Amino acid sequence: MIGSLRKKPEAKRYLVRIATAMMIYLVSLAGCEWLIEGRGLSGAPAFALAALPGIAFAAVPWIFTRLIVEEQDEYLRFLYVRQVMVATGLTLTAAAIWGFLETYMDLPHVPAFWWPTIWCLGLGVGAIVNKVTMGSAGECL
Repeated sequence: MIGSLRKKPEAKRYLVRIATAMMIYLVSLAGCEWLIEGRGLSGAPAFALAALPGIAFAAVPWIFTRLIVEEQDEYLRFLYVRQVMVATGLTLTAAAIWGFLETYMDLPHVPAFWWPTIWCLGLGVGAIVNKVTMGSAGECL
């Protein structure tokens, strides 16, 4: 796998984009904890800072879509699309079920920022589904 990543520029771009987005996510999340929670930052600066982790996380579907668009191999593109469909289906199903359970049962509220995290975990499930059903999970994951 490592050898193939060296040869594929779309895979390199994917990894650089994901690493950059996750670095921005982690740094901005730490900044929120330190400045908003720890130092009491408020108002417009707190609003802008609190939005940054979500914006960074919002880049992930775009980054994965860019991988699909840039991928030259149709079979790999197919695997990545299946992977996204599995992740999206699992996430929407979990959100719908939990939403109804939360509405009609005495269950705790799940903050919205967990749903994109579940989607990312769903990408892993999608890769496993691809590996089991198609014999390959792709080259970037």
